[in-house]
Amino acid sequence: MGHFDELLVSKIEAASIKGPATAMSATQGTDIADSTDALAMDSTYINKVTFSLLDGAAKTVTLPTFSNVGDKVVVVLAADLVASGVLTFDCAGSQSFDTGSYYSYEGASGVEKIDRATAGETKLVATGAGTNSGAAIGSVVEFLYLGSDKILVSGRGRALGTGSDAWAFAA
Repeated sequence: MGHFDELLVSKIEAASIKGPATAMSATQGTDIADSTDALAMDSTYINKVTFSLLDGAAKTVTLPTFSNVGDKVVVVLAADLVASGVLTFDCAGSQSFDTGSYYSYEGASGVEKIDRATAGETKLVATGAGTNSGAAIGSVVEFLYLGSDKILVSGRGRALGTGSDAWAFAA
């Protein structure tokens, strides 16, 4: 029986040492401010949830340079993106979005939409629209690093009013 117990303990220890590829941190990242100042995310944003307070301004957020497979950045809109508000997420350096990337949202007149990334795209742009926006509070986007300079994007936009065609990938 002694060998069996040692074997089990060995496997448990190995599993706990190996662990998952990444783990979300228990703390929130620094908020994305409601200003036109560009934001270059650094490694302190990786594996944390970050809230965007942007509402009516235009802002570019450059993602951190990912290096570890499984690392991610999650952004949740904590304000409705309205009027002339434009939130642009841009890849750092040579990184780009994987062609499996998508963003699902409620478009104009409440019609469900999905935008998918094509080869070489490096931007995800959310555009506010008056009182009807497809980028309302609670919209969420996740950027997951796959390796080989590819980032998989998945997200869901919530509608304000009747929604709008708010989310699009771009080169």
